[in-house]
Amino acid sequence: MTSYTSQKNLAAVLFLTIFLSACGGGGDSDSSSTSANTPDNSQSDETAEPTTSEPITSAPIIATPTEQSGGAPNAGGNGSAENNVQAALSANNQFSLARTSCGLNGLSVDTELDDIAIQHANYIKHVFANSSPTSFNAHFENEISDIASVTGSNNPFFSGLDLADRLINADYGNSQYSVTENIAQSVYYSSAGNFLSTEAVASSMAKSLLSAPYHLRSLMLPTSGVVGTGVVTYTPSSKNAANNKGYVLVSNAAGTKTTANKTLEGVFTYPCQDVTGTVTALYNETPNPVRGSGRNLRNDPIGQPVYVNMPSADKVKVSNVKFRDVQRNIDVPIQLLDSDNDPYKGTNYALPTNEAFILPLTDALKSCESNSNKGGNCGLYGNSEYKVSFDILVDDKTLEQQSFTFTTGKVNY
Repeated sequence: MTSYTSQKNLAAVLFLTIFLSACGGGGDSDSSSTSANTPDNSQSDETAEPTTSEPITSAPIIATPTEQSGGAPNAGGNGSAENNVQAALSANNQFSLARTSCGLNGLSVDTELDDIAIQHANYIKHVFANSSPTSFNAHFENEISDIASVTGSNNPFFSGLDLADRLINADYGNSQYSVTENIAQSVYYSSAGNFLSTEAVASSMAKSLLSAPYHLRSLMLPTSGVVGTGVVTYTPSSKNAANNKGYVLVSNAAGTKTTANKTLEGVFTYPCQDVTGTVTALYNETPNPVRGSGRNLRNDPIGQPVYVNMPSADKVKVSNVKFRDVQRNIDVPIQLLDSDNDPYKGTNYALPTNEAFILPLTDALKSCESNSNKGGNCGLYGNSEYKVSFDILVDDKTLEQQSFTFTTGKVNY
């Protein structure tokens, strides 16, 4: 969602490979407040570029290359790649914190994955700094006819058609294990030329990825053990550098020999007990987690989803869900997304039978706090505590109860 007022919020385009493309929402606003997706920062003139579309998330694909390909004549590129190391660290910290807070192992930095992610981030930067694509999938480096001069092997940062090719061309050592790719892209407009730090934006984009179910699944793979991230900034093509700034985050995670068969006993969730600072709303994701419901997330978002996974089980069934606003003493209606009602059953995006999502339906909450949306649906209430409880039937045999409390961050528009 895009804001058309003096204060626009971060609109993060999120892409995931396992292969995902997603955008974390922006929203209408006519005051100087910032969104939950926008880090709290005195540079409050920071705004999302008006022409940036609402968040779009495309679906995950896990790359497990098994044989060498012919590669590409320009594989590896010949450009001088840039990277904001501190911003990449900020994103990595968000991902690792989300995992370790909820019972998974953290992620160690892998410099080989860093190089792959940095090169691809610079490929995307080169495209958007030198053209205005009408059709572009950030996971692929194919030549596009109307912008051929900056795509495919004509791009100085070209390193492979897709993630699998990029891993092969880099001779990446852990390619035999699953490797995921998450991409977030944001564009800011500031009339005063004041921009948030790249570290703050990277952290915000990471949180956006953690609110999109199909991205969230890939970020919470128990088998992931290492991560490599690149973060770059650019001036969008034909825009004034004084008022416009683009950001690209590419993060790859991989399994290792040590973690390849790693699993967990029992149930884990995200968010989980004592997690704080989540976004309040999901405005868009592809694949659409509410496909077939008639809901348009852009105008009618849902709250921060809850991911439920039991790796040690073959099948789980979640029931008797309570999603309670602790401060206001009200229950939030939910929609359960699992293998039984999965709108993508039979596709690459199908949910396994041992996973589920709890989607809070926030239509009645009136959670927008300011601006033209005041009193409207902006997902869950900001800076608020929510208690989630549910029953879970394991392998049609054992019924368990789960309960935890988490806290949202500022409202994101």
